[in-house]
Amino acid sequence: MTAVLVAIHLLAAGIWFGGSTELVFVGVPAIQTLDGEARGRAMRQLGLLWRPLGYGALLTAALTAAALAGREWEHRPAFQIVLWVKVVLFCCLLVVSYLHNFVLGPRLQDEIREGREPVSRRPLVIVGWISYTLTMALPVLGVGLQRLVS
Repeated sequence: MTAVLVAIHLLAAGIWFGGSTELVFVGVPAIQTLDGEARGRAMRQLGLLWRPLGYGALLTAALTAAALAGREWEHRPAFQIVLWVKVVLFCCLLVVSYLHNFVLGPRLQDEIREGREPVSRRPLVIVGWISYTLTMALPVLGVGLQRLVS
């Protein structure tokens, strides 16, 4: 059963990581070549199409991570520290991802649509990079956890 959980966890994490990487380095740069309303529509559509897959994968990764942590729990301080750092960073990822997708992104769209100065663009980009940095850190910590239980 552990092997199945690991496989599902890795697939889900891979979907989140790979999809996030594609968005950052392919999707958003391609959309930035568009102008005006087409750019806004394309960015919104990309986000709406990604959310069910991305957040479904993130939820699956979280659930399988919890099950795996329960199975592999060790009372050694190193294991517990790495695990709790990973949990905290995952929670931070949820918060910044929420801010990016449901607060700052819509705010920027409203600013652009209403012809106002887009003051939300810089915070949106910063939060996006924080989200991606957390996305990269989580699998590294996962490898560290696996090495500690092996």
